[in-house]
Amino acid sequence: MTKSVPLFYFGNIAYWSELIKLEKLCFTPHFPIPKKTYANRTVILMANGLQTLTVPIVGGRGSKIPMDQIEISYLENWIAKHKMALQSAYAKSSYYEHYMPYFEPIWAAKPHTLMQLNLNMFKMLSKVLKLHVEIVEEENTNLLEVQFIPNIYSQTLVSYPQVFRYKFPFHPDLSILDLLFCLGPDAKSYLENGHSK
Repeated sequence: MTKSVPLFYFGNIAYWSELIKLEKLCFTPHFPIPKKTYANRTVILMANGLQTLTVPIVGGRGSKIPMDQIEISYLENWIAKHKMALQSAYAKSSYYEHYMPYFEPIWAAKPHTLMQLNLNMFKMLSKVLKLHVEIVEEENTNLLEVQFIPNIYSQTLVSYPQVFRYKFPFHPDLSILDLLFCLGPDAKSYLENGHSK
């Protein structure tokens, strides 16, 4: 199956639950960021509740600049903040120390555009999740077909043990990192079978 999808910063669990069904993923670098999506942000669960990690972009989200031309701002050290937040949220998870080193070189390279960052993160996540998805750049793909609005599939995701499960009720559609750090190698099986019937 082939589907056109936007590239997100890590992406939420529902997003990856759809991607795992694909053999080929098409994206267009000339399409603007879809509104209300995870193009430059991801949501994690910390000891004090949900937190959104946002990649700052030059000019803000309001502009309709194509994704391959959207520049990442490094005026503030957002990479250190994201890494610190992830450490705070997941250092006690079973697989944080195993998987975190895979992503650090991508941040360290400081990609110039949002597309470069998201594409590199997507490729790395595909590798660690052992997915076999062909990635194709398509000039005329209509990404409006699939928006992956945050929490649109929240009610269909079944629970798994989260780090702060004794403090908060289950949060069903966090960043794919939450699933990966908590379940490790079983994350792929969850993506394939983690929807309630």
